[in-house]
Amino acid sequence: MLHLFRRASRSQPSDRYIEGLSQWSIRKKLLVFLLPAVIAILAATGMILNVFSNNYIGLALERSSLILTLAQAHEVDNLLQGCREDILSLAYRPVTRERLREFMEGSAAARGALYAEAAYVGEDNEHQFVFIRTDEGVEEMPADVANKAKNSPLVVSRKALEYAPGKVALSDLTEVYYQPTGLGVAPRARTLAILRLTTPVAGPDRAIAGYLTLSIDARSVRNLLSLHNSSHSPILGFSRTSENRQSIFVDDRGWMLFQSEGVEDPTRRLSVEDVKNGLSGDHGKPGFDGAFRPGPRHEGYWRILTSLQQGQSGMERNEPDFGPPKLASSEDFIGYAPVRFQEGDAAEPVVVGGIIYVDRSLLPRAAEFGQINILFLTTMGAIVTLTALVVVLGGAITKPLARLSEAVGRMRLEGRLHEIELPDSDLESTTLKRAINRLIAAVMSKEMEIKAKDERLRSVRAKERVALIAPKSRRGEDGVLLEDLVGESPAMMRLFERIRKITATDADVLIIGETGTGKELTAEAIHRLSRRAPMPFISINCGALDENLLMDALFGHVKGAFSEAKSDRKGAFLAADGGTLLLDEIGNASSRVQQALLRALSVRRISPLGSDEETAFDARVVAATNVNLKELVATGEFREDLYYRLQVLAVTTPALRERIADVPVLAGYFLRLAARRMGKGDLALSRGALDKLEAHSWPGNVRELKNCIIRAAALAERELILAEDIHFEDEMVEGQLVMEKLPAEAAVEQPALDVPLTGRQRKALRALMDHVPFTRQDYQEAGGGVPQRTAQHDLQDLVRRGILTKDGRGPSTKYTLSHHREE
Repeated sequence: MLHLFRRASRSQPSDRYIEGLSQWSIRKKLLVFLLPAVIAILAATGMILNVFSNNYIGLALERSSLILTLAQAHEVDNLLQGCREDILSLAYRPVTRERLREFMEGSAAARGALYAEAAYVGEDNEHQFVFIRTDEGVEEMPADVANKAKNSPLVVSRKALEYAPGKVALSDLTEVYYQPTGLGVAPRARTLAILRLTTPVAGPDRAIAGYLTLSIDARSVRNLLSLHNSSHSPILGFSRTSENRQSIFVDDRGWMLFQSEGVEDPTRRLSVEDVKNGLSGDHGKPGFDGAFRPGPRHEGYWRILTSLQQGQSGMERNEPDFGPPKLASSEDFIGYAPVRFQEGDAAEPVVVGGIIYVDRSLLPRAAEFGQINILFLTTMGAIVTLTALVVVLGGAITKPLARLSEAVGRMRLEGRLHEIELPDSDLESTTLKRAINRLIAAVMSKEMEIKAKDERLRSVRAKERVALIAPKSRRGEDGVLLEDLVGESPAMMRLFERIRKITATDADVLIIGETGTGKELTAEAIHRLSRRAPMPFISINCGALDENLLMDALFGHVKGAFSEAKSDRKGAFLAADGGTLLLDEIGNASSRVQQALLRALSVRRISPLGSDEETAFDARVVAATNVNLKELVATGEFREDLYYRLQVLAVTTPALRERIADVPVLAGYFLRLAARRMGKGDLALSRGALDKLEAHSWPGNVRELKNCIIRAAALAERELILAEDIHFEDEMVEGQLVMEKLPAEAAVEQPALDVPLTGRQRKALRALMDHVPFTRQDYQEAGGGVPQRTAQHDLQDLVRRGILTKDGRGPSTKYTLSHHREE
C-alpha cells in the first residue's frame, strides 16, 4: 500500500497510482482519507466564511432587484389600466369633437404629457377627427393630413374591429409621422412613438357607431422606468447610482422597445442604443424603426423572454450571453417581470410585454452588518461539519457512480444508445460501467437486427394485396335494396336505423350534412323505403336557380302568366304529388322563396303563377342543407318558423372522417365500379395504399374518396394500386395565392391574401380581382366551369377566412374582396 503515496518526485499521478486507487472500495477510501480531511476542515473555515458572505450579499441584491423589477411592472400595469378606464369612460357617451378636445386639454392638465393623440372614426367623414398634443397645447389635425400620416389613427386595426363595446385593444409600440402642416406656431412635421388604445363606441341603438382611439406617449412609460432607477424613486431604500442600473421595456415577441434614461430630460427620444451595444440581432420592427431584437445566440435573453411570455417573473444571475460589457458582468443581477393588460372587465389580463432590469451595483459593503453573525455561524458550522464529514466525504467518493448515472440519464434523453466513456475511479463503478457497456452493445446489436427485419416487413406489407370487404346488401322492410348507401361503421348503422324509423311516418324531413356526405342518396333511400316509393321523386336545387326561376320550378305557372308562358306548368310540388320532393341547398333560398315555402308547407296547397286558385298537393318534403340553419336563423338570413316547419324529423349524414372504418368498404365499392366502367379487369389496393387512404382527413368526404379512387384507377399501370398511385386533391395545389407587390403608398390600404387556398380558388380570384362585386355564377365561370356545390363551398370558405365579404341572401348574393370593402 505504501507505494501509492510515493509521488513526491512527480508532478502528476503515476499510472500505477491511478490503477491501484481504482481498485479500492468506497469503504477503504473513506477510512484512509477521513483523518486528513478532519485536519483540512480548519483551513477551509475561512473559505466557507467568504462563501457564505458572498451568498448573503447576493441574496440581498437578488431580492432588492426583483422588488424593483416587480414595482416597475406594477406601475406600468396601473398606467395601462388607468388609460383603459379613461377611454371606456370617454366612450360611454357619444363622442363629439368638443368632448374629445376637452378630454385632451383636461388630461394634459391633470396627467401631464400622458396622451399624445386622440382620434375618433365615425360612420362618415364628418364624424372623423384627430387631436394631438403639442408643446403649445392641443391641436386638431385635419382629416386629410391624418389620413396621409404614417400609421394613421383613422385606420382601425383588424383586432379592434372584432371587439364589442366595453373591450379595449392595445396596439404594439407604433411610430406615427404627420407631414408638415400650417397649424401651431410654425409648419412642421411631427413624429410620435405611441401605444394605441382602441375601443368601439356604441350608438343610441346599441350598435357600433364608431371607434375611439387614445394614444399613450411611450415616453411617459419610459420616464416611469427612469424615475424608478433614479435617486427620486418612490421605493428608494438606500443610496444608489443610476448609471449602474438599466430598465428595458420589451414586447411579447422579443423586441427591445426602449430603455430607461436620466430623469432630467423627459422629452428625450426613445432609444435602445445602450442595451443593444455589443449584441447582434434584428434592427427595426414593422411600425417602429427604433426597436431591436437580439439574435438566437443570446440564449439567456430568450430564456427570460420565454418566462415573460408565460407570465412568470424571476431573477437571473451571471448571464454572460445577455447584454454588453457596460450592462452585463460576471456579477450581474437581471430581474424580469411581465406587463399585463386587461382588455375587458370579464377578460383575463394578457401579457403584452415585460420589464427587464439589469443591476450592476453589487454594494458589497451593504452586508457588513452581518459579519459578526456570519463569524459565529461559521465557527459553529465547522463543528457540525466535522460531525457530518463522513456523510459528505461518502458523497464525494460516490461521485463516480453519480457520473455514471448521469451518463445513463443523458443517453435516455438523447434517445440513442452508445458506449459510456468515463475514467476508472474505483472497483465498484468500473465494474458497473463495464457491465452496462456490455449490455448496451448487446441491445444495439439486437436493435439493428429488429430494425432490418421491420423494414423488410414494412416493404412487403406495403405491397401486399388487400382483400377489400364487399358492402352488405341492405334492404328495407319491403325488400327494397339500398345499394348506394355503403358502410358498416356505427355511424352508418345509426343512419340506416334513422332512415328506417323516418320511413315509417309521413312527416317532412330535414337532412343535415357536409358536402359530399350523401344527402341526396339519403333522401332517395327515404323515398324508396316509404309508402310513396311507386310515386315520383323530384329533386330541386335551391341554390342553382335565381329567385324567379326557382319560384316557377317549385310552384309552376298557368298559360299566359307571362310572355313566355305558352302552356301550363305543374311545378315540382304538383309533379311530386303522391311522391317525395327534395329541396336541396335550402339554406340558399331567398326570403321570398322561404315565405312561399312556409305557406305551402303550412296549408299543403299552392297557387301557380298567374292563377287565382289554390291546388292541394300530397308530397312529402325533404329538405337538405350543408350549412348550419340555426346560425342563419340567428343572423336573420333564414326564417325561424320555416326552420321549425322543416325540422319535423331531422337526420344527419356523417362525415367520412367520423367513419374512417368505412374507407376499406367504400374504396372496394368505388374500385369495382371504376374497373367495370374503364374495362380494367380486377383492380386491387395494396396495404400501403389502403393505409394512406385511412390516414387522410377527407375534407371532401365520400365524393372526394370516390374521385380519388377513380383517378388512381384511371392512372394505374398495373392491377395492384400502390401508395404512390394515390393522389389527394390538396397534393395538386401549386403553392399559395399571394397578391402582387403593391407600391409603398398602397401597402397600408390593401391587405395581402397570404392564406393557403386551393388551385381553383386562386384561379377564380385572380380572374375576379378587378370584377367586383361578383356572384356565384361569376365564380363558377372564372374557375373554368366549377360545379355549383363546389363554388358554394369555396365562397363560404373564403367568407369565413375574411378574404371575401358577403352582401344579400339567396341567389342574389354578391361577394366583394375584403380590401375593396375597406376602401
